[in-house]
Amino acid sequence: MYSVHPAPRPRWCSIKGRSLALVSTAVLLAMAGMRTAQAGAWNRVAGDGLVITDYTFGRGGRYFDDKGRLAPARSYAKSELASYIEYGATDWLMLIARPSLDATRIGAPDAGHYVGLGGSAVGAQVHLYDYGQAVFAVQSTFRLPGTHSDRNPAEIGDTAREGDFRALGGVGFQLGPFLSFIDAQGSYRLRSGGAAAQWHGDLTFGIYPLSRLLVLLESFTAVPTGPGTTRLPSSRYSKMELKAVYQLNAAWAVQLGASTTVYGRNALLERGFTTGLWYRF
Repeated sequence: MYSVHPAPRPRWCSIKGRSLALVSTAVLLAMAGMRTAQAGAWNRVAGDGLVITDYTFGRGGRYFDDKGRLAPARSYAKSELASYIEYGATDWLMLIARPSLDATRIGAPDAGHYVGLGGSAVGAQVHLYDYGQAVFAVQSTFRLPGTHSDRNPAEIGDTAREGDFRALGGVGFQLGPFLSFIDAQGSYRLRSGGAAAQWHGDLTFGIYPLSRLLVLLESFTAVPTGPGTTRLPSSRYSKMELKAVYQLNAAWAVQLGASTTVYGRNALLERGFTTGLWYRF
């Protein structure tokens, strides 16, 4: 896959090299598909960039109540088309951006439909240090919602500005004959308009069963610090996602994945899929 930090190294590495640079790429690919702008713990080197355009669809008709029990809910469906961009400004500083377009629909009793700009984020990540096969970094991103209007029920809970402050750590290793990695992240997210701040914990395990195929198992957990408001309600949830990323050639890769909410409180049980196309430059 793509050759990245802590090089300089060749622009493309095969899995036979077993290099930390390859693990770096795996984590960057793994985290790039997430709905907020955030990379893995491995930074890109100066002049190395990646653009990922992905389509994500999720829907649900049940929710976890305040005791974590499933109950019927109005139908919900959301399509998102987004581009995730990261660029190594220096060997220790990586710039991040993620604009998006959304189409959201909810059913009765408060039926609503929204098509337009989605949440868009910009930020930067600073590489701190390496320790053996482990790397550590910090990141800060700022996200603007696509709309600030509280009139459309399809946008309830998605009109807050957000600032995310994140610590990241990753380690590469061999699992039998297979190159693997673990990436762990924790963040504190401030939100505007009375929305409760959140603690986030994200964990990714990645493995290469084949030289061109990366398989990822990811978990994303959010825990609010307060009750929020009627228009910006708080919810606690844990989601799981399984993805496969296949290398086509030296510049392009494709992704396919599926996700589900596994636990929540005042949170939608959402299931969906994602597909994406990568371009490295």
